[in-house]
Amino acid sequence: MQRIRLLCFNIHGGRSLDGRRDLSRIHGLMQRMDIDIGVFQEMETRQSHGGMTTDVDTLSGPERPYRLACPSMEEGEGWYGNLIVSRYPIIRGLLHNLETHPSLEPRHAADALIQGPWGKLRVIGTHLSLSIFERRSEARNLLRLMQAVEEEEPNPMLLMGDINEWQIPSALLRHLNQHLTPLPCKPTFPSICPIFRLDRVWHDAPGIKVTAHRLPGEGIRRLSDHLPIVVELEYSSTRV
Repeated sequence: MQRIRLLCFNIHGGRSLDGRRDLSRIHGLMQRMDIDIGVFQEMETRQSHGGMTTDVDTLSGPERPYRLACPSMEEGEGWYGNLIVSRYPIIRGLLHNLETHPSLEPRHAADALIQGPWGKLRVIGTHLSLSIFERRSEARNLLRLMQAVEEEEPNPMLLMGDINEWQIPSALLRHLNQHLTPLPCKPTFPSICPIFRLDRVWHDAPGIKVTAHRLPGEGIRRLSDHLPIVVELEYSSTRV
């Protein structure tokens, strides 16, 4: 089967529910699940928050040597924000600023064009604000910036991350659903007893079967305050 597997995960700064900070456990999860591309929110490498400049290497390991860091806040050589790591080359990386006015926590999106074994794949990871008014503005900006990027030819696209939308009905979700196809997935927050669908995935991938499922399990649910989502793309045997 021709398949690419992604992990979407808000890792809570790498700190698990037991208070420990050990990014090798998340790397181990990617290894067990045979993850090709990791899309992370709340990646933390700032020393004042317990991070280290080597944390990206620890998280991705040598198996995923291609990285796109998307800092929202920086401190010396350390930073906090979104991160994409990949087994396959990232041939174009963009960092989108989603802010329309100053915020306590700036919001950005990492936009990677990845050269996979069966063609190019555009992967966008983001983390929207807690404020509904900021979220709506950020979502509009994100769609505008996504559509403004001109590619020589259309590529399959995935948008995923911690959208922080728990209100139903939701004008924000309706707006995103008008432009992209949402993937059904179970609630991810809080990880110990998930009742909110804060983490979501959309796609625009004609001719490719795309599915998403939440990862359960006692060991996994203690890695962060969110549960991770696995996204799979299955390519037909005739696709080049």
